[in-house]
Amino acid sequence: MAGRIKALSLYKSILRAHDKFLPHSMRQLGDAYVKSEFRLHKGAKPEQAAQFFTEWENYLGHVEQTGREKQSMDLGLVDSPSSPMGSSDRITNQNRGSSFGKDIAENVEFNEEQEGQLGKLREEAAKAK
Repeated sequence: MAGRIKALSLYKSILRAHDKFLPHSMRQLGDAYVKSEFRLHKGAKPEQAAQFFTEWENYLGHVEQTGREKQSMDLGLVDSPSSPMGSSDRITNQNRGSSFGKDIAENVEFNEEQEGQLGKLREEAAKAK
C-alpha cells in the first residue's frame, strides 16, 4: 500500500513539474512516456521498484532545477548564457543548465531492452518536432 502511495505521489509530482517547466511539445511527450513507464513497472520486484523510483526522483529533481534556472534567466535574476562573463567554462555550464536533458557518456553500454526504449523515445521525439 505504501509503495502505491509513493508511486502515485511521484507520478503526480512529475506531471506537475512537466506542466510547470516544460514547453508544450516536450510536456506531451514526457507525460506519455511517464505514464507508459509507470504502467510497465506496476508489478516490478521490490529491488527493481526501488531503482525505478530513485531514477524518477533524480529525473524530477533535474526537471525542477533546470526549469527554475531557466525561469531565473527569463526573469533576469541571473545572467543569461549570452552575457559576457569572461569564462567560456561558465558559459558552457550555463548553456547546459538552461536546457533539458543530459548527455550520455560515450563509454556507456546499453542492453537490448534499453536500446529499444531509446529507439522508441527517439521516434516519439521526432514526431513531436
